[in-house]
Amino acid sequence: MKSMEQKDQELTQQLTSNRQEKGHIMKDITDITKKLKEKKKEIDNIKHEEELLLGRFHEHCPEGGAKYNEIRRFYERITKKRRKVEKVEKEEQDDDDEEGEGEQDEEEEAEAEDEDEDPAIAGLSQEDFKIDEIEKLRDERLQLYDAKEKIGIYITELEGQRKRMESNEKRINSELHETEEEIRDFQKEKMAKLNQLDVSVVLKIKQIQNLQTNGDKKAYWEDQRRKQHEQHLKNI
Repeated sequence: MKSMEQKDQELTQQLTSNRQEKGHIMKDITDITKKLKEKKKEIDNIKHEEELLLGRFHEHCPEGGAKYNEIRRFYERITKKRRKVEKVEKEEQDDDDEEGEGEQDEEEEAEAEDEDEDPAIAGLSQEDFKIDEIEKLRDERLQLYDAKEKIGIYITELEGQRKRMESNEKRINSELHETEEEIRDFQKEKMAKLNQLDVSVVLKIKQIQNLQTNGDKKAYWEDQRRKQHEQHLKNI
């Protein structure tokens, strides 16, 4: 039994370790799920803001107008102007990256082309629609678009983390089940060993004497039983 103590301790430690790891994984999954819920709520709030912004757009450009479709396209156009702030941040982080600078120059050229005035509204005057107001609304919409895009990227990362955590949860559940099975088998083995142990019993001297066969007494009682049996047969 003493030789089995080490394995018993190892299995107990393994079980404790598996349960602790599962607890950490479950906590991480709960935290990620909570963050996802919060970020999705932020997305819903941004969508609501976009709806309100579209309502303000329709105040300056009612539906059904002669140039409504062209102006709506201008309002909803996603330009590279919105990426200027992101690009400046990237410059600060990658000052020594020559390759990044080359790509940056190409992006600036593409941006210059992208910022050209939309020919669909080039001939419209301030009286046709409030250009300045529409541009302000578009800038607000682009800010909302940027915020929603960043949150969407973060949500994608969180979902990837949760999938990895769920995969780890399946793995640790399998390991935990195997450890519990091994412990049950080991307990059966211990009980089997315990049943095989020799047990010593302390007896008094008179008990030992009673265990010894007395030949005379044995012959006497056997003779008594024989006589009783013969008497019984005579009576019959």
